[in-house]
Amino acid sequence: MGRILIIDDEEGARSELADRVESMGHEYECAECVENAWKLIEEEAFACILLDLAIPMKFEGVARPDHGKNLLQRIVATDNAPPVIVVTANHKASHKVGIECMEMGAASFVSKDYNEDPVDPKIRMVLEGKLAKRPKKPVATPEFEGGVLVLNEDCIELNGVVVGGVRGNAYIRRVIEMLADKKNGQYRKLSAKNLAGGIGSQTSPAAVTSAINEFRTNCTAKLGCGAHDAIKTSSGGGYQLGDRVEVKLGRDESPKSQADSDRAKVLTEIKKREARTRRQISKAISIPDIRVRRALSDLEDQKMIRHEGSGSNLQYFLV
Repeated sequence: MGRILIIDDEEGARSELADRVESMGHEYECAECVENAWKLIEEEAFACILLDLAIPMKFEGVARPDHGKNLLQRIVATDNAPPVIVVTANHKASHKVGIECMEMGAASFVSKDYNEDPVDPKIRMVLEGKLAKRPKKPVATPEFEGGVLVLNEDCIELNGVVVGGVRGNAYIRRVIEMLADKKNGQYRKLSAKNLAGGIGSQTSPAAVTSAINEFRTNCTAKLGCGAHDAIKTSSGGGYQLGDRVEVKLGRDESPKSQADSDRAKVLTEIKKREARTRRQISKAISIPDIRVRRALSDLEDQKMIRHEGSGSNLQYFLV
């Protein structure tokens, strides 16, 4: 029997779908967020996917319908993608949302009122090939003429359109900050592993890749540009900002004010904890390691802090 992936952030909803899938004789896997779902999709072959739209990017994150739609786009764009049945909320707009998702490539949709809209027959029809994955309508991608990527405090804009970094999702902002650091006049090339290390020790390369893919999907969906126009995959491996992209800080932030802000946050963290390593500071205040390093250097030059130890055990103290 076919193996089915259930994607929903609500435990009760996952359990209900799991019971129905199991009663039909199928095995299943469950995921509660985009990050975990994509990891399973990359590792296993599924006969069908049941996708709730309102899911978070990461475990215990904020659930948003756009996350589910973006994941749908990524799934149907892969080779040999399994058919997707989208699970919509039980309200008047659910039919319209379902049709929109079918135009994006979903095989079918079902509302969460399974008594009125049974999911079992649709699973059966999908597995029998009667509801195959719908091909997306081919869309001509216009040539990307370039643009300005603005890093605001609460979001990231490309040519005035919000394409990521909202609601505290800081990964993509930090990725862009690191990639924007030029070397010999060229944007840096960094692997997912290096980017994850620059963000913090608890960040995985898979999380970085997921953040970049979501950002690319937003750029394509909202601006019609190619997936690799803003952040490209370098021929030698790793990621690099597009040649026609210019990175700027937000309207209310200048490089000087950012440096001042970084120093103030670093100093406050050291005051609060008395002794901290650079990695601990970076993780606590959610600022990339490279900026924390610069702030610490400035504060030492100003004789406001001092350090003891060496290597990973080096700690900073107030003077």
